[in-house]
Amino acid sequence: MIDIRIVCTYDAVPYAEALMRLLGAEQHNVHLCYGRQALGELEAASELREAVLLVWSYDAPGQHYMLEWARTIDPARLVEVARAPGAPRLERRAPVIDFANWRGERGARAWVALNDRLRAVARVLEPPKLQQRHAALALGLASVAAVGGAVFVRANDTVEPPAPVELQARLPDPISTGGPIDAIEPASLEEEIVVRSFAARLASFERGHEAELQEIAALEHMDIRDPTLLERLWSLNPLRGDSSNG
Repeated sequence: MIDIRIVCTYDAVPYAEALMRLLGAEQHNVHLCYGRQALGELEAASELREAVLLVWSYDAPGQHYMLEWARTIDPARLVEVARAPGAPRLERRAPVIDFANWRGERGARAWVALNDRLRAVARVLEPPKLQQRHAALALGLASVAAVGGAVFVRANDTVEPPAPVELQARLPDPISTGGPIDAIEPASLEEEIVVRSFAARLASFERGHEAELQEIAALEHMDIRDPTLLERLWSLNPLRGDSSNG
């Protein structure tokens, strides 16, 4: 709904008041001015964002103030209705609407044409809908940015689960420059002691330690292995000495 100013001559005041009541019932804010005093409101009205409805009655074409309103007001804001023939020829954006046979019906052709013209003026006077569209677009972009930021924070805050115990031994050493290490548990404690003892002996040889050698003769009667089961049974045979002597 828009603001509408109706300008007319004295002979069209009752007709203009009927228009004012019907337009007010459709939620328009309507103001009526008529006679020579209407000329005093022209300068201020030329700067306002309102539709100006001129009523061309029988006396209107001969009145100077009516012609001044028609020439001064922006054609995009101007709406003209003809109550009688004889409307002046001016540069217009839209033709004059014929209201000669109108009897106050809202569904009449003249009333429909008037409403169409007022809607066209409203599109000129009320461009804020474009601003609302931009505001909705900005709100949508802000929502997308907020969701994207939340997803980014959620992704960075994800804590990786700790590695299983059996895999911790194979993780890279943070202070070493080599690859992963393999920790091998020995089969038993004795095996580990044997390995360490062998490593200690090997280190002693590397340092140039001379091993003590024994005479071969001293080793002739030395058992270098344990007797087998058959040898042990044979040693228990009481006849072993006789058979060897015979």
